[in-house]
Amino acid sequence: MSFTSILFEVDGRGVGRIVLNRPDRRNAMTAEMGAEVRQAVERANADDGVRVLVISGAGTAFCSGADLESLAREAGVRKDGAGLGGEGSFYRSFLSIASLRVPSIAAINGHAVGAGLCFALGADLRVMHERAKVGMTFVRLGIHPGMGGTWNLPRLVGPAAAADLLYSGRLVGAAEALALGLVNRVAGDDFGEVVEDLAAQIAASAPLAVRALKETLRGGGTRSLEETLDVEARAQAMTFRTADAAEGLAALLEKRPARFQGR
Repeated sequence: MSFTSILFEVDGRGVGRIVLNRPDRRNAMTAEMGAEVRQAVERANADDGVRVLVISGAGTAFCSGADLESLAREAGVRKDGAGLGGEGSFYRSFLSIASLRVPSIAAINGHAVGAGLCFALGADLRVMHERAKVGMTFVRLGIHPGMGGTWNLPRLVGPAAAADLLYSGRLVGAAEALALGLVNRVAGDDFGEVVEDLAAQIAASAPLAVRALKETLRGGGTRSLEETLDVEARAQAMTFRTADAAEGLAALLEKRPARFQGR
């Protein structure tokens, strides 16, 4: 199927890409865009050749948040934002990226504000351009934060820093975002290369082990150490039996790059 609000592709290395494609509106979110993101996630999950997914925005912005005027037309959402988090599942469509079987990278190529930042927080990793700014600007619009922002943000930066960002609604630059732990890496003119290198590193890793690791990390915040040891033991035993594990050991002994097949 073709998409109109996003671009979706998978290259020969197993790197998938979702590009929010409304550059004239700074990639503001619409119900149609959310539905297409969910469909792209489903397609990626059904394709064993996808090893990592990169999410970015077309043009100069990553995402400016929800397009309230379009939502009012498309999904019956009023201009005051009522209905965004309800049965319409607008936010849930975008946060479907959290259900990916493979790691995801939010390539924050430009400003990411409000729900746009929340979307980036749904990814596993974040790379931010040094000229970009991010912020939880909901309260500056007179509305309560949504799209999981009050859940994801404290888990990344801690409750005190999250409270600062959420209550003030202020924008932060890349250096502060990195210091807070909000993003993993910052890059300048080499932004594209940094994102591609990170994606390539993940794509070159053993896909069965990476997918099992993602499942382990998904519940890591609620398990005890003993429970974690059990989960790790089961996952490690499974991967030891794979052809990829044999290939990884052979590559190490032969001093060559491993060629993992996902078997």
